[in-house]
Amino acid sequence: MIRLLIYLLVITGLAALITMLLSIDGALEADVRGYNVYVEVGVLLILVLMSFLAFGGLVWLISYLMRLPGKLAARRLEGKRQRGMLALTRGLEAVAAGDPEDAQRHARNAQKQLDEPALTRLLTAQAAQLAGDDETAEESFAAMLDAPETEFLGLRGLYLQALSSGDNKSAKGYADRAFKLRPNARWAFESVYQLSIDRGGWGEAQNALKLAARNGLAEGEHVRRKEAALLTARAYTSHNSGNSEEALKDLKVALKQAPGFAPAAVLAANLEGEKGNTSRAARIIEEAWSIAPHPALVKAYETLYNDEDLKKRTDRLIRLAEKAPDRDESRLLTAQQYILREEWETAKDMLEPLLQRTPNARTFNAMAEAMRGLYGEVQARPWFAKAASAPLEPVPGVDGEFHFTTEGWRRLVVEYGEHNRLAPPPLEEVSGALGADEIKLLTAPPPEPEVSENNEVDEADAQAVERDETEEIPAEEPESKSDQEEVRDKGAAPAELEKANKKDPPPPDAVVTGLPD
Repeated sequence: MIRLLIYLLVITGLAALITMLLSIDGALEADVRGYNVYVEVGVLLILVLMSFLAFGGLVWLISYLMRLPGKLAARRLEGKRQRGMLALTRGLEAVAAGDPEDAQRHARNAQKQLDEPALTRLLTAQAAQLAGDDETAEESFAAMLDAPETEFLGLRGLYLQALSSGDNKSAKGYADRAFKLRPNARWAFESVYQLSIDRGGWGEAQNALKLAARNGLAEGEHVRRKEAALLTARAYTSHNSGNSEEALKDLKVALKQAPGFAPAAVLAANLEGEKGNTSRAARIIEEAWSIAPHPALVKAYETLYNDEDLKKRTDRLIRLAEKAPDRDESRLLTAQQYILREEWETAKDMLEPLLQRTPNARTFNAMAEAMRGLYGEVQARPWFAKAASAPLEPVPGVDGEFHFTTEGWRRLVVEYGEHNRLAPPPLEEVSGALGADEIKLLTAPPPEPEVSENNEVDEADAQAVERDETEEIPAEEPESKSDQEEVRDKGAAPAELEKANKKDPPPPDAVVTGLPD
């Protein structure tokens, strides 16, 4: 519609122009070689105008004819490109649908129609992967490394190929190169980080974590904890190889990231103590205890002051416990110090609330020591028995030291980084908590021996008390009856009768009676 309107306007304009030119008065008369030429001015102007239009049309025609071969060639190329793009699209659809034969067919067609290796190589590689042709896939991905626009995709493809073939070393190399090329690529960071941890490359993993943090891929407290765990793992490796200075340097950075990380605090305090920096080592332990009390911190603290007398040393440990007064580990530590001072009653009162929550073997052992100090060995036996049957504590380092293997450090980095704990919780929840009545019964003093009217202790009770305090006294031999007869007279059970028979066998022709029905 618009074109028709423009055409009508042009025709109208030309008609108006010709009419205007024809309306011009005047004529032009000339003598050309004996011929007298008489032309009106309007007609002359129209002829000039038509000559210009004809010349312009001729020029356009010549130009069009000269451009025509190129246009035809471009049209053919465009058609070929469109067919190639269609093949490329259908090939990618086949890859997504999991049809390797169709994908490879379209990939070959796209290679013929398109002169763009960056596009066709990716389809060829993916189709080859789908068909299980690893050699072709690897060649296609490797060829993509030559072009800057496809280098990153080629690295990812080679990385996946290496992982599928179990070549973690090559996979790590491709991931490193991709991460350097694009530090904001999450898959590249996660690949470098995980592969570094798997091979025990704590420093490489920590560097990757720092680079990811700068590029906004990792942030938050869990990143700081991961970095602290990685630095601590590297510090223990350095320390085991004899490089204590490098270990201490890493530990200082780790404690800035996570001051309550017990493995870092323990080793740092030990190294500072070996250098004679006792006060600095003590501050490290105290800060760690105030955040996350741990039994290994106690051993490291005791090592710093093992040359002091009992009173000073226990005072220091009680003050250490006061750094986190509401934690059960602090209450247990305080009770243990009162036991060392032989203040048994105070220790017992402090331990009773712990027994009603989540007691462990150390709690039961402490109560056993308190009861032995108060009432003797007999009253301590039930508590030692409970300590022996108490569930194992899942937290590493309970014995005062950390002895992680490479696999242990891997797990620690994950657990502490992601969950702020040193080990995963046990699969089965086992509680050794005691009720208030049971605690009251087990902590009660032993019964007093009965006293007769003349204030003399009954001889049998005195003997019973004496047996409890020493060891069980075997029963006396019967004077007139054999052991078998005594057991039969009492209506003993078969098991007891068998035991008696072994001790004093009956004659061959004897008949055993007295067995229960």
